[in-house]
Amino acid sequence: MVKIIIIGGGAGGLELATDLGDKLGKSNQAEVTLIDKNTYHIWKPLLHEVATGILNEQADKIDYAEQGQQHHFQFIQGTFTNLNREEKHVIIENSNSESISVPYDTLVVAIGSTSNDFGTPGVKEHCIFLDDQNAAIRLRETLITKFASFCSIIDEHETTIEDKIRIAIVGGGATGVELASELPHMVETFGNCGRNKMCSDLLDVSIIEATDRILPALPEKTALNITNTLQKRGIHVLTKTMITKAESDGFYPKEGDIISADIMIWTAGVKAPDYLKDIAGLESSRSNQLVVKPTLQTTRDDNIFVIGDCAYAMQNSGRASPATAQAAHQMAKICYENIINMLNNKPMKSFNYVDNGTIISLHDTAQGVVKIAGKCEMNVKGFFALTIHRLLYRMHQASLLGILKTIQFAKASKAMYKKKLASLFHHQN
Repeated sequence: MVKIIIIGGGAGGLELATDLGDKLGKSNQAEVTLIDKNTYHIWKPLLHEVATGILNEQADKIDYAEQGQQHHFQFIQGTFTNLNREEKHVIIENSNSESISVPYDTLVVAIGSTSNDFGTPGVKEHCIFLDDQNAAIRLRETLITKFASFCSIIDEHETTIEDKIRIAIVGGGATGVELASELPHMVETFGNCGRNKMCSDLLDVSIIEATDRILPALPEKTALNITNTLQKRGIHVLTKTMITKAESDGFYPKEGDIISADIMIWTAGVKAPDYLKDIAGLESSRSNQLVVKPTLQTTRDDNIFVIGDCAYAMQNSGRASPATAQAAHQMAKICYENIINMLNNKPMKSFNYVDNGTIISLHDTAQGVVKIAGKCEMNVKGFFALTIHRLLYRMHQASLLGILKTIQFAKASKAMYKKKLASLFHHQN
């Protein structure tokens, strides 16, 4: 039986495993296996909500093993470490640090991306990244611990204007902006859970961006509107600010004084994991992505497909497809069709990325651009934009779970939301 291995259960990988399992695994045409270092899936665009307690990862997670049982694929927990193309084996390390070799006939690499610190001194040592659900949970714990510690100080002493929790976020993309917008609400919720002196006025949040504006994927006017919204909420937006190093007391810009911070977060760009660089002789880009042909097969091995953030897929525009969940979803659909076509000796399809727009969530509102057929732009904002933003997440869930179960997930998540936040904060009281 044909063995199809998918490494990475992110937006693209899990959708692909589910579709191939339903098509090939169910009919015993192929043995489909998903490999991931984690045991469950959380949609990466919402990791900032996990970090701030808005999204309950226990209610919204999709368990890989359970998904596999329902959709006819196997799941192996392990970390991808190497690849043997000659023998067609992937090497993974399991939870017991044991090295395991898994054979394949067709391999799909969908391991996503990691934060790119661009070699900036001190970033790895002093900053928190937001690469996966484990990192998001660690950030949430760090925030709550800091809030609780600050409460102890203001309980004993009168606060002054200088007494604030300073949080600095480097990177003015979607992740940095959406994370910053949720932090004031998180502090207010903390105050409502028995810490009456805590409020958003005690928070000092800065978004630091090296270029001349935040959110380069959006039109300049839309980005400016979002900047104004952030500033009205007391969030500092520092543009044209290049960080040269990070130390325990804050970020040091190329020009100007130190940007002091109690909590330092780095969301400035992504890259594929370092171990992908030239792995098994495959062609890779400067950001470690594996270079693929229009069919999403690697340039040096037709038995290996790459999708998502770790794929370098050049488009007709002369630019590579972006490292977004939107692109990963589109790649998964083409990859699915091409694997089916390859098994049936039919012609392959080419991947052409269609930009359907970008919407930025700002806690209780949203702004962005929706593109119809990838061309006609429509600016959206307010409750309508926020509804679209939430709908995108539910559409992702529906593609994996079906409509009925997605509705059940939505109800369970809403019911558990306030209870989860309260339990997190009361634990520190």
